[in-house]
Amino acid sequence: MNTRLSRIIENFTNKVMGRFSQDNILSVEEIEDSLWNDSSDFVRESIAAYAEMIDQLILEQKQERKKARITVHKRNVSREYLSKFGQVEFARTYYKTESGYGYLADKVVGLESYDRISKNVCAELVDRAALMSYQRSTEETTKGKVTKQTVMNQIRKTKGLELIPKGKVKKARFLYVVADEDHVPLQNGKNVIVPLITVHEGIENVSKNRNRCVNAKHFSDYGKPAKVLWEEVGAWLAEEYDVDSIERIYLHGDGAGWIRTGLEFFPRSRFVLDKYHIEKSIKTVTGGTMRGYSFRIRRALQNYDLNKFKDIVDEMLMEVESSSQGQKILRFKKYIMNNWDGIAIRKNDSKCGGSCTEAQVSHVLAERLSRGPKGWSEVGLKYMSKLRVFKVNGERIKAENIKKRNEKVELCEMEKRVVKMVKEVFAEAKNYSIFEKEDFKISKMTPITRMFKGISHTGYAF
Repeated sequence: MNTRLSRIIENFTNKVMGRFSQDNILSVEEIEDSLWNDSSDFVRESIAAYAEMIDQLILEQKQERKKARITVHKRNVSREYLSKFGQVEFARTYYKTESGYGYLADKVVGLESYDRISKNVCAELVDRAALMSYQRSTEETTKGKVTKQTVMNQIRKTKGLELIPKGKVKKARFLYVVADEDHVPLQNGKNVIVPLITVHEGIENVSKNRNRCVNAKHFSDYGKPAKVLWEEVGAWLAEEYDVDSIERIYLHGDGAGWIRTGLEFFPRSRFVLDKYHIEKSIKTVTGGTMRGYSFRIRRALQNYDLNKFKDIVDEMLMEVESSSQGQKILRFKKYIMNNWDGIAIRKNDSKCGGSCTEAQVSHVLAERLSRGPKGWSEVGLKYMSKLRVFKVNGERIKAENIKKRNEKVELCEMEKRVVKMVKEVFAEAKNYSIFEKEDFKISKMTPITRMFKGISHTGYAF
């Protein structure tokens, strides 16, 4: 094995053993802190040694480099980047090739030009940014060593956030599709609509005042046409579930055109007007002098009596105090009548389920997008809406979710040879002989040795 790596491993082993041979028994917290620091040092030193070993192997391939017309331009050029374990620094060689200049060692170990942060750190920054501000993400991930602008840039490099079917087809008699939207402020002062679609298998009680949707999965993508988003949901559902086993799919929403469009993409589907928006619409027309009508309207709707509802609205129109109030009542009447099918379904179909549209929007989108003084760019909003549902769906951002400048990097024959040589170096070192040079002995009596002595005598000698 490379002598430098051997020395690093041996030093790390000695450090760890030294921690446990102190006079006092360490607490779990003290062990965690000390081993974390020792481990971080070990990883950083190992990465640097590994990169420099590869650089040295490339440098030694003189004949291969000559054939490929690769010459040394400058040696021992330093590079730093931020890893999960802290700042890593190593030196490598700058080469001139037929296509230009470059660091071959960087290419072999997968480091891109100008990258100052590892993809693992980028992934952690993005993962946290889905739940908190960019500034807080950098503080918790890197102790503020990178800027919030960097966090934003990494979010815009994300890929592969689509919900992928798990491969095991599930069966369900009834499915519930909940569609609603969040109203999000942009930096230009305007508000835009971000759609949210949730598919679940029903609502179950968790505790006294808390319910949850069973196997809920969420979809959102700001700026994408509604039909395209519905197509994606429909395609996912068709792969995730045995569609033939589904007796009914209930689409819950406020009756907006883009929501009703979803009925086209699901077999045996029915629309259900969610109770939150029914109640909200009633309150918009029963304030002030119309307050006394709220109970009568609710009772008519609860009894599914459309004629009674029309009579009550006609009475209200007789008492309006302004044309604007009259227009508001007429819009309310039109809203209820246009969505009467979504109200009347509750009369004869007990399986249509309860409503949870607003709760889903609050939990999935609003918590990050629209609460508090925020102003999004349209590009940032598109990425964050996808990132939010990715996280809430139980996924975690990984290095593979961060785009590289060059997704496919082909190694030349010489570089492949170096990779093979590295494998051979480590394959030959699997006898772990560095750990067998001498027995580890503790000469003085410590709490640990006293404990071991007690154990050897089938008891504790304290």
